[in-house]
Amino acid sequence: MSDLCRIAGAIGLAAAACLSPTAGRASDWTIVSVNGTAATGQPQITLGADGTIAGNTGCNSFTGSARFENAMLVVEAPLAVTRMACPGDDLTRQEAAILQLLEGETAFTHDPFTGAFNLSRGEDQMALAELAASVFDIDFVTVDGLSGPLNIRQAPGTDAPLVTRVLPGTLLRNQGCEVGDTYDWCNITFLDASGTTGWAATEYLRPAPAAVRAQQGLFDNIGTLDCRGSVKGEVALCDYGVARDGDHSAVLVIYDPDGGERVVHFAEGELAYAETAEGTASDAQDSELSGDLLVVTLGQQTYEVPQTVIVGNGE
Repeated sequence: MSDLCRIAGAIGLAAAACLSPTAGRASDWTIVSVNGTAATGQPQITLGADGTIAGNTGCNSFTGSARFENAMLVVEAPLAVTRMACPGDDLTRQEAAILQLLEGETAFTHDPFTGAFNLSRGEDQMALAELAASVFDIDFVTVDGLSGPLNIRQAPGTDAPLVTRVLPGTLLRNQGCEVGDTYDWCNITFLDASGTTGWAATEYLRPAPAAVRAQQGLFDNIGTLDCRGSVKGEVALCDYGVARDGDHSAVLVIYDPDGGERVVHFAEGELAYAETAEGTASDAQDSELSGDLLVVTLGQQTYEVPQTVIVGNGE
């Protein structure tokens, strides 16, 4: 895995370069919204490891060839599309917008704060979410996939009384989800002092990335690790908190004895990027594996990080 891809995977930058077919993996996406309107018919896109693109618009299926280049999705030739008539004007307009965006070059962007991915050209855009991402077993979620506030209801159903509305990008605690007839629903709790609870449609919830949770101090584990002010300095104990994503990716916040903080991003179990709590980069970043420890050097600071801190126990 390249350094660029490690950094991209850990902090959400240049993500297109690392989720491309040329990265040696297939990527499955669901289309969440098209031009600000929630998608219908469960449209999807698959970017194959062999450079293929396939999927459906919610009505018709399509196949073709595509590649990522300079943060752009480039569809190399007109897509082959089935020709079934779409039921209803809304689905017809959705299909036309999707196929138009999948012609030629389309900008591909990622928002590390919400975890949202987008394809856009001019005023046309569609929001994507990784198909494998499910909120049913996720403790924290963010609101995404709609242009305005999300309704929070007293019970799981669109006819239930309204509790409040919440803006896209808001971080919420997930207390549990259940399957519904039209929508699936999650029982959520606000993280502010209000402690407001209610039910939200899962269609507009995404698993909260580790970077977002770490920023809010919502950690999967806390503890101490050995640290020192220089390679030959006296060993001390530093407190830490870690928020983990899948694929052995994590964000580790280290609290130095002098009151400073380091935010260290890992991807596939390896150091990707480090910064201070204020967002400035740490210089002379390096790491090496010593037994079951990752010895991380950030400037004059050295930290001995057990691998289980990053990947979790039993992984």
